[in-house]
Amino acid sequence: MIARLWSRIVTPLALALAVVALSIGGWAWGLKFRNDALSAAVSGYQEAVRIRRQSDFEQAKIRAEAAQIDTYLDTQEGGDAPLSDYLSDAAGKLWP
Repeated sequence: MIARLWSRIVTPLALALAVVALSIGGWAWGLKFRNDALSAAVSGYQEAVRIRRQSDFEQAKIRAEAAQIDTYLDTQEGGDAPLSDYLSDAAGKLWP
């Protein structure tokens, strides 16, 4: 009688435990899959930020150089000289 009662209790509990263990395993596998996908996305965003910062730095450098050339041309002695001299000097600065 005790053996029969024991088998009626243990068998469903073992089955329930197996179902719970498989569910937890599936849930953990899903979390790992999502974590891998998120890690790849974050890595991509970090690369994009690095490229953007480099581009911003280069653009700022180009803007500063252009401002220097503009200032030089604006303050150059003889800026009101005939265009050929003025433009040849500017071309020499832009395309050395």
